[in-house]
Amino acid sequence: MSENPRVSVAVPLHNEETALPELISRVTAVLDNLPGGPHEMFFVDDGSYDRTLSLLEEYAARDPRIRVISLSRNFGHQAALSAALDHVSGDVCVVLDGDLQDPPEAIHLLLQKCDEG
Repeated sequence: MSENPRVSVAVPLHNEETALPELISRVTAVLDNLPGGPHEMFFVDDGSYDRTLSLLEEYAARDPRIRVISLSRNFGHQAALSAALDHVSGDVCVVLDGDLQDPPEAIHLLLQKCDEG
């Protein structure tokens, strides 16, 4: 792996409007402090019926690192994740759940482990 890899973060989402602002804030803060780049974030809206998609579109309009994929209906977590993985272009891809059960701050640790082999 290169010394300063480009990092892609893939996040499937379904009805996560309440967690989304904190999720994006924390992931963005982590990526802002990573060397290398340009890094990217792929968020897949898996047929949400709340404001998840509209919030994603607002964030994407302000940050070119944010990419949004909108599925026509709820296909499930794995299908949404597959949609994200089909589009990432980084040297390393980190998968996070939208409900923050995986702390974005752990991305640094994952990259360290990748470097260790």
